Amino acid sequence: MARIKFEHRITFIYIILGAVWILFSDSILKLFISDIDNLSEVQTLKGVSYVVITAIFFYFFIRKHLSKLRNTEHELEKHKSNLQQLVEEKTMNLDHAITELSNTNIALNEKNDIINQQNAKLKKTLKELKDTQTHLIQVEKMASLGVLTAGISHEINNPLNYILGGLTGLENHFADEKINDQKVELYLSSIRTGVNRATAIVSGLNQLTRNRETYEEDCDIHGIINNCLTILDGELKNKIEIKKQFSEQPMVVSGNVGKLHQVFLNILINAGQSIDDQGIITISTEIKKEKAHIKISDNGCGISKENLSKITDPFFTTKEPGKGTGLGLAITYNIIEAHKGTISFMSTLNKGTSVRIALPLKKEK
Repeated sequence: MARIKFEHRITFIYIILGAVWILFSDSILKLFISDIDNLSEVQTLKGVSYVVITAIFFYFFIRKHLSKLRNTEHELEKHKSNLQQLVEEKTMNLDHAITELSNTNIALNEKNDIINQQNAKLKKTLKELKDTQTHLIQVEKMASLGVLTAGISHEINNPLNYILGGLTGLENHFADEKINDQKVELYLSSIRTGVNRATAIVSGLNQLTRNRETYEEDCDIHGIINNCLTILDGELKNKIEIKKQFSEQPMVVSGNVGKLHQVFLNILINAGQSIDDQGIITISTEIKKEKAHIKISDNGCGISKENLSKITDPFFTTKEPGKGTGLGLAITYNIIEAHKGTISFMSTLNKGTSVRIALPLKKEK
């Protein structure tokens, strides 16, 4: 059963006490007092007594109840104080934990920064290692090729000198004897063309494999391109038409003759290999703003957009396994940078590729 509220209890008790007092007090008074005048005075005193008695009763009753309320309030205040103190302690602990967490985060961020720096250094070191490996491979390859070419050149030059000496002797003999035979002259002309051709190839190979580290040589761009075309003539002839649109002005830059041979040889080889059947390679040069501009274009298979940005990365190649190392254009890019020049590529898949190179011209002293 639900507890009766305090105000209801007081009202109920007051009604009961009043009813009991009125009923019993009047009956008792009638038994002892017969005089009506005296009865009126006694009833007045009875009413005053009732008020005093009920006041005293309710005083103690309410006091008891209020004491409980005050004790409860005191307990609540005490509990509130304890709770507030507990909240303050928890807040302090939470602040301390937040501070520790913040310090931990700062330490972690510092460690992350250190790790990121170490990763950056590691990536840089790996890149330098790859670049060094690329350079060492190329240096070793060119050194081996240089030794091989020097030996071949020497071995070829000796018989060429014999052939050229014999040819010159025959020409002088026919001139002295005044022998005029068109067939003989045609044969001698063919021999001289072959000798000149072999001499040009040997000369081009010697230029390609020059093992100098200086970048202060006079480099004739047109001469270097012609030497490269001579070397590649056997691979390109009967398949690719070469269109040369050279500037009438001489184009001489300061640099390394052997390394620039590598640049144009790599680009021309790639252009030739991009053409499956018959095609055209166009080489144009011009001078603009004290720079030599060279453009080499082909109508080959082209390069996709996703691969175009990666073609100068070391070891990246779109060729089949065994047909390319992925070093050619990486080396080309590094050589152009060493010459303080720029190189860019434009390509459309199944339509062709254009390579643009800009090199600073040699300054006149």
